[in-house]
Amino acid sequence: MNVFTIVSYPFLPATTGGEICTLGLHNELAKTHKVTVYTVKPYNNNFTKPNFELLALMPFKPIRYMNIFVFFKILKLIKVKQIDLIFFEQTWYGWLLMLLKTFTNKKIVLRAHNIEYLRFKSIGKFWWKLLFYYEKLTYKTVHQVFFLTEEDRQTAIKVFKLKAENTQVIPYGINLDSIPKKEENATEIVKHRHNIKPEENILLFYGTMGYKPNNDAVLYILEKLQPALQKHPQFYYKIVVCGKNLPFTLEQKIKASPSIIYCGFVPNLNEYIDAAKVVLNPILSGGGVKTKAIDALARNANLVSTETGSIGIERKVCGDKLTVIPDNELDAFVRAIIKCSEAPITNIPKQFYETYNWSKIIERMEL
Repeated sequence: MNVFTIVSYPFLPATTGGEICTLGLHNELAKTHKVTVYTVKPYNNNFTKPNFELLALMPFKPIRYMNIFVFFKILKLIKVKQIDLIFFEQTWYGWLLMLLKTFTNKKIVLRAHNIEYLRFKSIGKFWWKLLFYYEKLTYKTVHQVFFLTEEDRQTAIKVFKLKAENTQVIPYGINLDSIPKKEENATEIVKHRHNIKPEENILLFYGTMGYKPNNDAVLYILEKLQPALQKHPQFYYKIVVCGKNLPFTLEQKIKASPSIIYCGFVPNLNEYIDAAKVVLNPILSGGGVKTKAIDALARNANLVSTETGSIGIERKVCGDKLTVIPDNELDAFVRAIIKCSEAPITNIPKQFYETYNWSKIIERMEL
């Protein structure tokens, strides 16, 4: 098929979970279909050329969501390229989606990253009700809606009155199809780089900072998790936090804490994941699947997560590599960290890669 995707946000070079997911899905889709992606200008030109045709013709300005002329540009491209399927990333261009359905009579599908009205309701935006109706109308206009998690799919079916057969779960994917080889001497290298003692276990938290749920998780680590760990003097550890754009106030608090190290952006995150005894996922807010959790599990890491942090992850394919603790059960979270740090090394089941590998996901995708 000739697939034309509209991505209304910059995603190249891909660094965040959502951007990596958009790139990975369309790179894989382009292996079996002819894919054109119409999007905004990249952050910069420092990225590997994707498998698909990239048309970065949309200015990265808020006005793009109200620019009626984009409809005429896309309509012309769809005719010239003899497009069979129109693919939208997110619901924000709902009005454009409705126009294209009316004037092209093409099959249109949409991939939802979150239930958006719930996300904005949770952060107190008064206009969430308007977004609810806009989102509902958009979903009902398309032929198929892809959700990141089964939880989002079931919520959407219920609150938007969608037909179940018009929905499908397409999870965040990975390129790995088996347990990867670990970065050589990762633990020794990271410990030497940050002056961590040989006997100290590395506990890793990473993510894009500046995003409130991740900032809240860092605050939770500082104010609750670290003091709780200190009640176990025989357990030696250093908490390592990686990710760019951490607010200055949190960075200063970390500097005042001898048990936590903030590394900022690290060029080789895999090295830190492989060095860690446990990857922490103490997320207590925010919707959607936590992509960093899947990335860590894909590298055979031990992951200790809150219930909220594990939303959207198929626990049954993770074996004993994923430990989920109810939200705010601090003592249980600490016990799980210590247990995972001291447990023998095990491997994540093969079913994990059958579930999350991009090629397997695309095989299941109903276009």
